[in-house]
Amino acid sequence: MSLNRLVKEHQTKQAALKRENEHLRKEAVQSVGLFSDAVADTLSGRVSQIFLNQKELEQEARNLSMQTARYAKQTAQWLALVEQFDSALKELGDVQNWVQVIQKDMEQVTSSLESSRQGPA
Repeated sequence: MSLNRLVKEHQTKQAALKRENEHLRKEAVQSVGLFSDAVADTLSGRVSQIFLNQKELEQEARNLSMQTARYAKQTAQWLALVEQFDSALKELGDVQNWVQVIQKDMEQVTSSLESSRQGPA
């Protein structure tokens, strides 16, 4: 074999290896790009879902806060009504007591009047 032929074979093999390496490098870069895009899409989708969930939770918290305030106001109104009712019941009790005192006084007056009409016994 001649030296010239060996050099040409070596150069041919080197060029083929270079082309093969370049081809493999391009495939690797393309694969990494596809993988990066897939990971980014997956993460982006998850992050978007997390933000949507967070917005929904914040809305639910606001709704719950408004309902709680409404229920607190309604409860305060009910307490005021119960206090008014309790006060009215107490007044009725006072009126009933007053009526009983008046009735007793009237019975005493009636008894006194009957006694004075009949004269001394």
